[in-house]
Amino acid sequence: MPNQDQVVEKATQVGYQYFIDHYNTEVNFTDHKFMPKDLSHNVNLSGHVKDNQEVSISILIDYDTFEVQTAVVPKELLDKKIK
Repeated sequence: MPNQDQVVEKATQVGYQYFIDHYNTEVNFTDHKFMPKDLSHNVNLSGHVKDNQEVSISILIDYDTFEVQTAVVPKELLDKKIK
């Protein structure tokens, strides 16, 4: 496994692109947390919509495959969902 900084960097790129592709929204990730390895191989990124710090978002990404597992978004963004 790459080191944690590399994982966070790659996951941040994947998460950022996910919000662009699915919600046409730019986000800033401000925190990350690795899930316990015995439970899952996921990293959770949290932050907010780029132009509105009041709108919190988070995303869970598998750091083996860099696939998005789930994203937590507020209703304002759900209404903008593209696909």
